[in-house]
Amino acid sequence: MKKIFALAIALVMVLGMSTSVFAASDGSITIQNTVKDKEYNIYKVFDATYSGTNVAYTYDGSNATFLAALQAENSPFTTTANTAGSYNVVIKESATDAAILEFIKGQAANFGSAVKTLTGDGKTQTAKGLGYGYYYITTTTGTNVTIDSALKDVTVIDKNEVIPPPDKTESTGTYTDVSAATAKVGDTVNYKVTGTITRYVGKTLVTNLYFSDTMTSGLTPGAVTDIVVKVKGPNAEAQTTLTSGTDYTAAVSGQTITITLPTATVADGVPTFKFETGTTYEITYKAIVNANSIVPGKDSNTVTLYYNNNQKVGEDSTTIENYQITLTKQDATSKAKLAEAEFKLYDAQTGGNEVSVVLVPFATAYPDAETADADYGTAKSTVNNVYRKATSEETGVTMVTGTTGIIEIRGLNNGSYYFEETKAPTSYNALTGRTEATTITDANATISVDNASGAELPSTGGIGTTIFYIIGAILVIGAGVVLVARRRMRVQ
Repeated sequence: MKKIFALAIALVMVLGMSTSVFAASDGSITIQNTVKDKEYNIYKVFDATYSGTNVAYTYDGSNATFLAALQAENSPFTTTANTAGSYNVVIKESATDAAILEFIKGQAANFGSAVKTLTGDGKTQTAKGLGYGYYYITTTTGTNVTIDSALKDVTVIDKNEVIPPPDKTESTGTYTDVSAATAKVGDTVNYKVTGTITRYVGKTLVTNLYFSDTMTSGLTPGAVTDIVVKVKGPNAEAQTTLTSGTDYTAAVSGQTITITLPTATVADGVPTFKFETGTTYEITYKAIVNANSIVPGKDSNTVTLYYNNNQKVGEDSTTIENYQITLTKQDATSKAKLAEAEFKLYDAQTGGNEVSVVLVPFATAYPDAETADADYGTAKSTVNNVYRKATSEETGVTMVTGTTGIIEIRGLNNGSYYFEETKAPTSYNALTGRTEATTITDANATISVDNASGAELPSTGGIGTTIFYIIGAILVIGAGVVLVARRRMRVQ
């Protein structure tokens, strides 16, 4: 009877055996893994009498509503009145574990006042002097803890914890709490993963948390030495930085960063916890936007959290966005596309710094092309010449328009850029100033740069040739006035 009842009702059962009937009010229930400042209320459901390995459960009938529920047709129990004025309680053979648990939880309001109330301290609390019986324990964390018997010494564990999924954010430069950032090739991206450490998931002891972050080809994971793990206990005033190799292990393999944070050890079946329940963690690491991040759009990566190495908890993703500019060189009048124009890119309208670019390999720029253009990258190219932001190790080149009159510049972050024409097409005048292009949220900014033959064509905002025509006209008129004045003087 004891084994059947325990299997059906107990969420966690640790029972001591005896060969005699124990004295009343001599049992205890120890609750491990309590949550600090949360109350644990212990209610008696049934009385129990033990003799050797035999056990009998009874209900005193003190709550008419609960008694009626026990005697109802849909109850998982059968009750029979005994000569002592109470009721013997026996589980039905057809009752399932789930049905029993739901029944007990649903009747919690009918169990009267708690016989004991404990306050959690993040560790262990014990309720002593309990009469033998079946007990229902709740907590102000909002969940049911367990149902158990009180024998000589019973231990239960608050296992209603669920590890929350990790929260991953990223930024470039000084850290800000965002899930997406804009970055150009060569930028450093800072990642931060935060969450809460728990000691159990359901009935399973959590011995470690395992983080895995596999990055797309446009991101190069930072070094192991860039990884920093910090924790903060529920009562701590500041974070504690953990020691790599001692408190946790980290590795970088290819595109993947992994971090293992041990949380508990077990010796002789007894767990020793490294962190209190409710301890928070913060993990930071880095990545570099590399030369593969040249397709307008996004490079995303996902961190996945497991417990005990392979039990998945959840995941969170962040995104790096990069942009491109498409420049079209054309005749000011006919709009015909012009080859041979050469440009450099700057970060300011005047002065500033040159934004170095390199030519993207044809196969990368045109992965679906059946044959390569032998003149790609020159003024004779029959396809758009495609460039990208150079890395710090690369030497920049001058951009040139091919026969399409179009160049593309990829791998840029969102912002304003300025094109300086260093060579105009044959028979055309070069611009005298820089042309602005601002990347936009659709990841592709498009601009047209016009050239005119004959008179010099200024850049937008330049003084143009009009002023020279005006000055010339003034000079001609002035000369005419002087000439007329002299003739009049001679006549006089």
